[in-house]
Amino acid sequence: MSLDTLASRDQQIGLLERYGKLLTDRQRRALELHWVEDWSISEIADSQGTSRAAAHDLIRRASATLIESEERLGLLAEDRSRRDAVIRLGAEVSGLQKRLRHLELQLSRL
Repeated sequence: MSLDTLASRDQQIGLLERYGKLLTDRQRRALELHWVEDWSISEIADSQGTSRAAAHDLIRRASATLIESEERLGLLAEDRSRRDAVIRLGAEVSGLQKRLRHLELQLSRL
């Protein structure tokens, strides 16, 4: 899973929200700044008093920890599966409600 594309921003933030407590405070803050607040690596390095390379490495290792956690536990995938099931069930209920209204209308005409 690549976390470098713009399309994966929701995935990145989801990983951080779900597994962020597994990170050190410094790792979590660096990812929050980079992913949520859209800070550059240079800005993060300046804020933490480190080199750009050190900030990049911190973000890379923290990202890897989050990805590994999801691969082992699958909590985000499970959440996504549940949301999909709720959407399917909602559509099914809506269809049943429409069918019921149609049948009630037919019954009232009898």
